[in-house]
Amino acid sequence: MIELFKDLKNIIGELSEEVNTMKVNVERVQEEGIKAEKVGKDIQKKVDEFQISIQPRVEKINELVNQKNKRVE
Repeated sequence: MIELFKDLKNIIGELSEEVNTMKVNVERVQEEGIKAEKVGKDIQKKVDEFQISIQPRVEKINELVNQKNKRVE
């Protein structure tokens, strides 16, 4: 009977350690998630800036394509 209690104590101790490790890992995942979200926002900002900067060129290209298409017709 004493051996059973010793085993239970050991199992509970191991479980407690594993729970603590899991808590640390969850915190790390949450921190990395926050960092990833920031990086995603930064990337989206750069994409938006690029789209704005290139828009006049795209419009000019579309205008030239339309002119060429009209000539072909």
